[in-house]
Amino acid sequence: MPLSQPLITIGITCFNAADTIERAVLAALQQQYPNLEVLVVDDSSADNSVEIIKRLQQKYPQVRLARHDVNKGYPSALNTIIDNAAGEFIAFFDDDDDSRPDRLAKQLDRITRYAATHGNCKVFCYSNREVRYTGDIKPPYSFNAIGRVAPEPSGAEVADFLLWDTGSKKKTWGMFGSCTLMVRKDTLQAVGGFDPQFRRCAEWDIAIRAAFQGAHFIAVNEPLVIQYKTPTPDKKGAIPLKYSMMLRDKHKEYLKKRGVYLAARLMAHSRYHGGKARPHIAKIYMVVACFAAPVKLLGKKISEKFLQNNTA
Repeated sequence: MPLSQPLITIGITCFNAADTIERAVLAALQQQYPNLEVLVVDDSSADNSVEIIKRLQQKYPQVRLARHDVNKGYPSALNTIIDNAAGEFIAFFDDDDDSRPDRLAKQLDRITRYAATHGNCKVFCYSNREVRYTGDIKPPYSFNAIGRVAPEPSGAEVADFLLWDTGSKKKTWGMFGSCTLMVRKDTLQAVGGFDPQFRRCAEWDIAIRAAFQGAHFIAVNEPLVIQYKTPTPDKKGAIPLKYSMMLRDKHKEYLKKRGVYLAARLMAHSRYHGGKARPHIAKIYMVVACFAAPVKLLGKKISEKFLQNNTA
C-alpha cells in the first residue's frame, strides 16, 4: 500500500496500564498499513505507564505522547486524541487490547468501498471482536458489530435502537464500542466529540448524536480486535444502569417527542437485568415498557410475532 494513502492516527488512552500498554502500542506499530502515527494519551497514571511509553518513543518515532495533569476520565482522553490527532482518520485502540495487524487496512477498505456506493456521508466503522476474560473467569466468546453486512443502519433509527427500540429486523444490528472504532477526524469534530460526563456509555452517546446527523454505521465482518475484560469499579453494581439512565435523560426531549421516554427508561432496566443474568426481572420490565408505549413497542412486537408466524 503506497504512502499516498491517508494518514491514520491510532489513538490509545492510558490509565495505570503499566502491565499492558507496551503490548497495545506494539500492536499498533505492527499494523500492516504504513502511513500511521500512534498517539497515546495518559490520563494522569499513578504507575510507571508514562516511563514505558517514553521508552517506546525513543525507539519508535511514530509514537507521540500527550498527558493529563489530573485524571479526567476516558471520554476526555478520547477528546484529547481528537484534538491532537494529525491523521485524516482516527482508529481507537484500548490500552489492554490487541488488534490484528490488518485491522487498519481492512477498516479503511470497508469505509472506502461503502463511500463509493453511498456518497459523502458520515461513517462510523467498527469490527467484530473476540472477548477474553483475564484469569479465565469465563470462556472466550465473540461480539458481532453493527452494520457488519448489508443493509447497514443509519440516521435516527440507530438512536432509537440505542435508547429504546429493539431495531428493525430489516437492518443488521450489533455491538458498538470505541475499542473497535475507526472514523474520520472531521466527523468526530462535527458531532462534537465525546461527552466527558459519561464515564460509561460515552460511545453510545456519540453514536446517538451522530445518528441525529444522519451518520451510517458499518463494520468489518471479522474479529479484528481481541478485547480483554477486566473487573473495574465503574462496571460494578448499578453503575452501568446509572449511566444508561443518564443517557436517556440527556436525550429526554427527543424521547418525549417520540412518546417513549418512560418506555425507554424501563427498557434500560430490562437490558441491565438481562445483562446481569436476571431474565425474569428483565422480562417484567420489558412487559411494562410495552404497555408504557403500546403504539410504539407493544404494537411492534405483536406485528413482528404475526409476521414470524405467517412466514414460518
